Amino acid sequence: MRILQLTPHFRPNVGGVETHLSDLVKVLARKQNKVFVLTYRPIITQASWLIYEKRQKLEILRVPWIPGLFYKLIHYPTLEFLYLLPGLFLITPFVLMVKQIDVIHSHGLIAGFVAVFWGKIFGKRVITTTHSIYHFPKKGLYQKFAKWIFTSSDQVLTLSHQSKKEIESLGIEKNKIKVFTYWLNLNRFKKVPQAKAKLGWERKFVVLFVGRLVPEKGVRELLKAAKAWNKKITLAIIGTGPLEERIKNQESRIKNLIYLGGVDNEKLPPYYSAADLLVVPSTHEEGFGRVILESLACGTPVIGSNRGAIPEAMDETVGKLIKITPQNIKAAVEYY
Repeated sequence: MRILQLTPHFRPNVGGVETHLSDLVKVLARKQNKVFVLTYRPIITQASWLIYEKRQKLEILRVPWIPGLFYKLIHYPTLEFLYLLPGLFLITPFVLMVKQIDVIHSHGLIAGFVAVFWGKIFGKRVITTTHSIYHFPKKGLYQKFAKWIFTSSDQVLTLSHQSKKEIESLGIEKNKIKVFTYWLNLNRFKKVPQAKAKLGWERKFVVLFVGRLVPEKGVRELLKAAKAWNKKITLAIIGTGPLEERIKNQESRIKNLIYLGGVDNEKLPPYYSAADLLVVPSTHEEGFGRVILESLACGTPVIGSNRGAIPEAMDETVGKLIKITPQNIKAAVEYY
């Protein structure tokens, strides 16, 4: 089968969705499908990239695009739509013709719009996958736009039951919507022996954060908690994003703070294994939280936000679910 994976974000962009998609296309190609990924150059991560890559049954085309605007437009859906739409929209029909695609698998609403539009014209089957919770209004253009995408898709995949209910509330047929979950390579994500000693953390109680450095991930609340909690507790932060400079500035002020920058997903197991806790302090409705699965696979408990689909990724047999405030983070960390 010839499958077009249509997404604004793909590696070397960094994030849970990007890691999942990288795993997905490898599995599809391994199962003898021909996979073509159409995406943009990294627009939220500073990294080296290639316009075109080919590896056996996998091809990747990254459209050159203007970086640095994604986070600035994230709270303006119309502007974000206009920013991310044109490249995917204009190139998709050429890919469909040249590569003789059988199925379009889109990720997110913008890619979903492109897939449904061209899928109707070319008579292609379309799968639309959501990786977020959208908070659709009860009426209005945005609601109608989303409903048209899901109604026009042959199949809708959601990352959580909460997301499934949200899409069902638009009036979409229940049998069209399926819930999927992220998976891990447990040969990679497992407890790493002597990880604390290897990282020089053997005498430290380490709380680890892994994720994009954006306000929605609760980074500000986490830094306030670290300033207040027991000074014997170290906060280690892995990630990149708009708040990176703020964290670097805080590193000189908060003596128990270690900023490690960006770390490739494949290299994370030693950090998870060496940490005593992972904290996922999202202040928005998290789509799922892949880092939770990765941390638990390495034997490290998790303090997570009780919002979004995080309670579907974990329960309190493996950590704590809390309402995110600096005070609550401090109390949960010090409990351990």
